[in-house]
Amino acid sequence: MENPDLRKAMGMKPEQKGVRIRRVDPTAPESGVLKSSDIVLSFDGVDIANDGTVPFRHGERIGFSYLVSQKYAGDSSAIKVLRSSAILNFNIKLTSHRRLIPAHNKGRPPSYYIIAGFVFTTVSVPYLRSEYGKDYEYEAPVKLLDKLLHSMPQSPDEQLVVVSQVLVSDINIGYEDIVNTQVLALNGKPMKNLRRLAEMVENCDDEFLKFDLEYEQIVVLRTKTAKAATPDILATHCIPSAMSVDLKA
Repeated sequence: MENPDLRKAMGMKPEQKGVRIRRVDPTAPESGVLKSSDIVLSFDGVDIANDGTVPFRHGERIGFSYLVSQKYAGDSSAIKVLRSSAILNFNIKLTSHRRLIPAHNKGRPPSYYIIAGFVFTTVSVPYLRSEYGKDYEYEAPVKLLDKLLHSMPQSPDEQLVVVSQVLVSDINIGYEDIVNTQVLALNGKPMKNLRRLAEMVENCDDEFLKFDLEYEQIVVLRTKTAKAATPDILATHCIPSAMSVDLKA
């Protein structure tokens, strides 16, 4: 909040200092009390300067995230904010940040689902590393990297589902070049996570399966034909199951 015009527009008095909240993770506990454009004036009683720093050692200052890094999940912190020129005080229980693209799989094998040769999976940092190598931050598709760095899940069980690859077969001719492209919807219904995709496909009674993908791509398959072709495709590629164990549970 260093810019004087921004400070005035946000209703800050000359003596008030702090940092503006750009957005709040909708799945985090603080989403119930903090709002976008709240001005955080202090954290646990320590005033935050307009440049986002707090006192450190004698004569030194450090970014206020240092104060947050001293906390553990489950700890509480006193937060003072300015909202519409009014000062509000909150006591917030802290939790770890959940990312849309998780940093690790916690030792679990990757989840997958296969229909008509289309291999669907979820994106994680280990997955990106396996696909694009140690320089995945430069090699992976821009849209996936943007979601890795900036996207927040809108619900606790939201996942980023992609078509990982297409196992070539007569039924999927013309689609074989689709690689690591996000699935947005199935038959017009938004795609929330991989389990939901598997359930929707398995229970689909419509004539067609229509997948809406990123970059305005679509995949259309005749439902009965797609389901009938899947066992032969799995056998050809020596894949024992159309879905990972976690999706069967």
